[in-house]
Amino acid sequence: MKSWSISKNVFRRIRRDPRTLILVVLTPLFFILLYGISFSSTPKGLKLIVVNQDTGQASIRTEQVGRVNVPLNLGKKLIENLDHDVFTIVVRDDPDEARREVEMGEAWGALLLPPYFSNFLVSEALRRSGPREIDYNGQTINALPPLPPVNENNPPQPPTLILDNSNPVIAAGVYPAISKAFTGLIYEDESTLIDSSLMAIQPVYEKPITALDYTAPGVIGFAITLISIMLTSISIVRERTSGTLTRLLIAPVRAWEVSVGYMLAFLLIALFQAAELLLTSFYLFGIRFNGNPIWVFLIILIFSIGLQGVATLISTLAKNEFQAMQFILVILIPSIMLSGVFWPVETMPSSIQPIAWLNPLTHANAALRNVMLRGWDLSRIIPELSVLIGFAILMLILSIQSMKRQADTV
Repeated sequence: MKSWSISKNVFRRIRRDPRTLILVVLTPLFFILLYGISFSSTPKGLKLIVVNQDTGQASIRTEQVGRVNVPLNLGKKLIENLDHDVFTIVVRDDPDEARREVEMGEAWGALLLPPYFSNFLVSEALRRSGPREIDYNGQTINALPPLPPVNENNPPQPPTLILDNSNPVIAAGVYPAISKAFTGLIYEDESTLIDSSLMAIQPVYEKPITALDYTAPGVIGFAITLISIMLTSISIVRERTSGTLTRLLIAPVRAWEVSVGYMLAFLLIALFQAAELLLTSFYLFGIRFNGNPIWVFLIILIFSIGLQGVATLISTLAKNEFQAMQFILVILIPSIMLSGVFWPVETMPSSIQPIAWLNPLTHANAALRNVMLRGWDLSRIIPELSVLIGFAILMLILSIQSMKRQADTV
């Protein structure tokens, strides 16, 4: 059968090309292993600021001896009960400073414990569960629920959680993790304190940020990465195999001019595609867009320069379009998985997070989210832009050197 002969010929060519054979065999295994290692459902190391103004005293109404003051220090105990794997806890004295840090994106939340936090918490526990026996000065007495407040204009103040809700995945995990710390804080069997009325939650952004809002900047960055690298690398490989690139390199044109010429052409294409993605996302799907579009295009411009360099390097290594596609997948899939496009970097295992922050796409996504969701200006995304500029310069230099080596072989 002639078809089977053709198939055997294809397999024979793959077997004789070690590079293609390795890509065919190991690429799927690499992808699934990377997915299993990088994905985790629990955030780790979230910065939480705690302002503990609790006096530690609780005024309790009792059946036998009237009202007594009991030193409980529940604010300190609550801090000790917080999950130190989930949170990196920073103690502050100034509530305004804590609020500013959350609003500046320097922390995911700030827990403000009022001066009478211990008293508030004991009162809430007794009001919900009824009278309890407690030990006081060596005797057992009955603690009674508090009487209705006489002055309704000055009710006991609950603790306040100032929450950065720009990431719905992280925001959804912060409150349950804090609520869990209240379990057993007063009574070992007490679980009735865990509900939404126990804390006054103040989100930084009033309008809720949906999962679509959060993922859209990352998907835009991912789409630019995928299209730019694929289009540029395959086009250069095609021009090399057809002889067009060879004719350019033997012409009176310098290698760097050829490299920059390719980069400019595909850079303009990338900016056009970015405009398509942004306009469609905003007008068709109504994604959140609070920042200046100029900064969004500046981020994409700098990032795309680096992508053109990566694509040029891929085209140098690949012998044909099939190999170019294999190299693209090997680079793109890990880059996407470790960039926070679909799940936050904070939910990855601590051993993987440093690798994720070495990924330029991670910084591009962070910059796009900070502008589009938080409305930050240029001065507040300097760290991300610095990484992207370094990436662009490095890749541009390497792509020019690669083009020079190709010119020398002509």
